[in-house]
Amino acid sequence: MTGAEFYAYVLRKFKRTDKSTEAYEAMTDVIADMRLQFLSEDYKEEAYSSGISTIGEYKLGLPSDFGHLIGDISVTDTSADEEWWTLKKVSKQEYDDMYLDRLLTDSDKVDKDCPVHYCIYANQIFVGPVPDKTTYRYQFNYTTEPTAEVTSATDPVPFTGYNERNTLRAGVLAELYDGMENYEESQYWRGMYMQGLSKIAINDGTNVADNDPIAYGGC
Repeated sequence: MTGAEFYAYVLRKFKRTDKSTEAYEAMTDVIADMRLQFLSEDYKEEAYSSGISTIGEYKLGLPSDFGHLIGDISVTDTSADEEWWTLKKVSKQEYDDMYLDRLLTDSDKVDKDCPVHYCIYANQIFVGPVPDKTTYRYQFNYTTEPTAEVTSATDPVPFTGYNERNTLRAGVLAELYDGMENYEESQYWRGMYMQGLSKIAINDGTNVADNDPIAYGGC
């Protein structure tokens, strides 16, 4: 559905036509919330990076549309028969405690090895130890973030497929009534919104579920 079509869909319940600005703002806000609430299959991506081009580097840039990381990061050593393993996520504090030597000005004194850990900091992926090769390829899955506000010309509006549009409309109505201080109506539509989110999340989870255990290699 386009922005104008979805706005007309909202008006079938809201009736008032003097809140178009607030309605489009609510669409933008609720879509952002839906992407936070669950990992929609419609907005998942995978990325491959060989961004470590020089021995001594340890940072990988995140995609410009990066929202949330899904799962962990895997590494493939393209120079060793495609051997691969999964990195373990740690906090920035843990990373600093383990790999403080990366900041030494004398690179010969920096411990270099195949990466084992990672953290996300300042819109970058920090891997550790500092990689000893430039032939490692890093792969991860993520959700994208919305990049523009919804307008009447938006085509298509996210989450306006047949199985999702009712949930998005409920969220928009909750926001509109809240802005009008009609908290009883807002609470009703908020409940409908949360119920809809739960159904979408269950459906997406069922679609991607795997009954087989996963075995990982190692460095």
